Amino acid sequence: MKRTNVVKLIVDKQTHERLKELAITTAKCWNEVNWLRMQQFKEGERVDFAKTEKEVYEKYKHVLKVNVQQVARKNAEDWRSFFSLIEEKNEGKLPKWFKPRPPRVLER
Repeated sequence: MKRTNVVKLIVDKQTHERLKELAITTAKCWNEVNWLRMQQFKEGERVDFAKTEKEVYEKYKHVLKVNVQQVARKNAEDWRSFFSLIEEKNEGKLPKWFKPRPPRVLER
């Protein structure tokens, strides 16, 4: 179940541009950490959540600060959910037509 909160912000142009920049940078951060983890998964390696989080943190900490960790942890949560769905599929707990898919790339 997905939950969406809608909030209307009334801001000046400068604040709007800053928020837009943060949103774009956050999407880039998500996509990069997701790509790193996808590469590990495709190569048959164990997905190293700590290593990928650290890599992305070093790159984006100057803009997003501690929010980089939150983005990486949310992505890790999605990956863990994907892995649990694979396990459930292998155990026969899911319908045959259902195919677990890894987390997606965010669009800007």
